[in-house]
Amino acid sequence: MTHLNAPRMNKPAVFGSSPTAAGPADLPVMQDDRVHWNGQPIALVLAETQEQADHAVSLIVPTYATEPSTTSFEAAKAAGPQPGLFMGQPLLNEIGDADAMLAAAPHKVDHVYRTPPHNHNAIEPHAATITWVGNDWIVHDASQLVTAAAQTIGDVFDLKAGQVRLTSPFVGGGFGGKCLWDHQILGAARQSWPGRPVRITLSREGVYRIVGGRTLTEQRVAIGADADGRFKALIHTGVAVMTPHNNMPEPFILGTRGGYAADSFKLSVETVTMNMLANTFMRAPGESVGTFALESAIDELAIDLDMDPICVRIRNEPDKDPTSGLPFSERSAQPGTCREGEWLVGMGARPGPIPITGCRGQPRGSRARLPLDRVSVNYGDSIIPGAILAGGSQQTAAIGAAVIAAHHALVAELLKLAGNDSPLAGLSPGEVGSEGGGLTKLDDPSRRESYVSILERAQRDSIVVTEEASQPLELMHWSMHSHSALFCEVRVNAVTGETRVSRSFQHTGRAGTR
Repeated sequence: MTHLNAPRMNKPAVFGSSPTAAGPADLPVMQDDRVHWNGQPIALVLAETQEQADHAVSLIVPTYATEPSTTSFEAAKAAGPQPGLFMGQPLLNEIGDADAMLAAAPHKVDHVYRTPPHNHNAIEPHAATITWVGNDWIVHDASQLVTAAAQTIGDVFDLKAGQVRLTSPFVGGGFGGKCLWDHQILGAARQSWPGRPVRITLSREGVYRIVGGRTLTEQRVAIGADADGRFKALIHTGVAVMTPHNNMPEPFILGTRGGYAADSFKLSVETVTMNMLANTFMRAPGESVGTFALESAIDELAIDLDMDPICVRIRNEPDKDPTSGLPFSERSAQPGTCREGEWLVGMGARPGPIPITGCRGQPRGSRARLPLDRVSVNYGDSIIPGAILAGGSQQTAAIGAAVIAAHHALVAELLKLAGNDSPLAGLSPGEVGSEGGGLTKLDDPSRRESYVSILERAQRDSIVVTEEASQPLELMHWSMHSHSALFCEVRVNAVTGETRVSRSFQHTGRAGTR
């Protein structure tokens, strides 16, 4: 199959253009003879075995006509940068006159840091199996984006909503790379021919050529400080590359926005375009390469100040988010004020080789308290409503909150069914928890009744509830981050220049606290 005989397909809606859009770019897939990047699929072989397919591919000899293109960073910059947008928001913050305060600062650094492209390289390469079941397509995939990917594939082939079901019970390594790429669409296009299941897989080289990763950046970090090391000006600007057909700049200023206090800020990301594979999310987008540049500059400033680099960082620890002004989501320092159900939650530390933190208690009533072999979980399936991108740990909060909300609704319904003849009569959902396959009054375990007993008395075979989690409004009120401290010892060979990391240590703080 080539562009000459492929079925007619719509352009995939590019990710971010709508809530259900998952396409890597707004380019048509194998619909014409234009080549937009090195690695773009131009032909597809369908065969009975992998060996037959590999041999058939070796027989394909394409010819190309060269056209003007932009394939170097310098040429892209010469064409002129544009303001960057990330998830619909401008990548720009200006507070005070940072340029003037930098010029007036007695101590300063001003450096440019460059980071290369990074490829997704999970142990298990990408693959999908597509088949017809009645009038519907079933796509078995490794996907972080099941709902939007299914909708986008359906739109490409003019299928009705719900005609494409995408399942992904196991993702393997994802990190932003296991979303929708050309190979799933091409496999679906081939599936429209033979009436038999089609499996399409990417080789390791195929992953590098079809699956986007982190794009390259060029960042300027300039910091001005007074004699005691307090930041007067913090400038973090630069350029990230993307393609003319997607909008996914590397947002390298995200970590700088809330990292350190300063009297003035100038933060911005501009974009330039190259004819290359569309870039995408990759493990801590923005923060990974942005904090490399920022923290490198702070180390350089510490040398100029003749101060311990840790002391410089502590001296500029902000008491609120320095660019938004929102308070940090800190836990109360007063003992006994953090509570989850009947559990008091605290944290502590002691001096020694290993930092110790208190364990977070699990509140009673948060689960059904059944043996695991009595519980089935359906997950990673586009027929389940409300599935969101599995990235940035957001499913942990969103789906976990939905499970808790559904459990609360289930307890309420069970109490209604229990009625006045139950030991639980008159109790509210907040007064009971789940224990031993039933409901129990939290402060009086003698008042309990099993799920089976409640349903039998109500002459019911089952009970079903559906509930949604509340909207995540926390970010409107607090600046929420995870924090960590990383230390390493590095050796550089004075003769060869070889670099080795000889020791490394990381301490990570609890999410949502500072």
